[in-house]
Amino acid sequence: MTDQLIERIRSHADAEPVPELDLAGVIRRGRRVHRRRSVARRSIATLAIGALAGAAVLVGTRDSDPRQLEVSTSITAGDVDLVSAAYRTGGAFSRGDTLWFSDPDYSVDLGVTIQLMYYTANGVVAGVTNDDAGDVKRDYVYVGTDGTVRELNLPGKIVPGTDAQADRFAYLTKQGSGYEIHVVEASTGRELATRSFDASYTWAGWDVPPIGLTGEYVVIGVDKAQQVINWRTGERAADVPVGQLPSTGGGRALGGDLADVTYELGESRALRSTEDLRAVEDDGGSGWANNQLSPDGRFVLTTNTFVEVDDKGRVLGVVSGAGNEPITDPAVYVTDVATGQRITLPGHGRTYGWTPDGRLMRVDGAKVTTCDGASGDCSSRTMPAGPGTIRMAGKYLGS
Repeated sequence: MTDQLIERIRSHADAEPVPELDLAGVIRRGRRVHRRRSVARRSIATLAIGALAGAAVLVGTRDSDPRQLEVSTSITAGDVDLVSAAYRTGGAFSRGDTLWFSDPDYSVDLGVTIQLMYYTANGVVAGVTNDDAGDVKRDYVYVGTDGTVRELNLPGKIVPGTDAQADRFAYLTKQGSGYEIHVVEASTGRELATRSFDASYTWAGWDVPPIGLTGEYVVIGVDKAQQVINWRTGERAADVPVGQLPSTGGGRALGGDLADVTYELGESRALRSTEDLRAVEDDGGSGWANNQLSPDGRFVLTTNTFVEVDDKGRVLGVVSGAGNEPITDPAVYVTDVATGQRITLPGHGRTYGWTPDGRLMRVDGAKVTTCDGASGDCSSRTMPAGPGTIRMAGKYLGS
């Protein structure tokens, strides 16, 4: 289980089902309306879309000194619906201090390195810092698909759980001998609920357990099982088996020894297993696989290989999850939770991320590709050239 956690650790992106959208059509319509663009400075103090003006965002965690971010965006008031629709199907990704919503025309520059991004309904919660140290305290901001940026006054060393179908995220703080759940409206920073709970947590190195959020439930990776709490009422629901990093979306969560069973939250009813994809050694063993639930809860992405990387995170090779034999043509498997239908795509555990609506996303240099989880059909677009690596939302950098 330890190897699986290393592969999956800190990858939260949660959602509920949304309609299929024509990404190519959305982008084409947007480009017809806005053939020529100029970077506009936007007032950050409010989410209202109005006159654009130069401004800065004052950010800082509860444990760090405040500082200003110079923010600019190419998104105008007339773009908002187009950007929101494109974001659902095309996701978000960043390079350096620039964040894109699906398309090179829809960008926000934060003036500081973006380390991580997690999906909400109409924007991302982004952790930002220019310090590459893994244990650094980050500042957190909300970046909306309307181009607005808002400070989120969060504890520095947390990894929030987000809901890609809702304007919400959740995080935990210590409270006495237990913990407190905080559920926050992402676009405003308004706290929607706080709930207290107590449980044993010893299996990972964070100060507080990892948390997932989907619909009315938070899922908390404590010892023995994943504790499920209705954040609106504070009432406990049925646990999801085996304490681990929550993988949640669409009112569902993964559970079991290798997170290879999808459960419906509330009664924790088992819906689908991917146990048959485990890589099993010759001696029989229980096998190994890494499973991730899509943000809308419709698909499970399974890999049964290990990725070898250097100290800069560059991939050195891929080996079998049942031993250390090199794999020259690794593959990933995508299972439809409702039907059991399965497709195979080339890649390994670091190849794919997700879009908010459950499409797979991969980055190859400056090319960003999204693939339908049911058919495997893919489309690509090319981002502007520049130094550094493009990173997908939901993929963690740091510790």
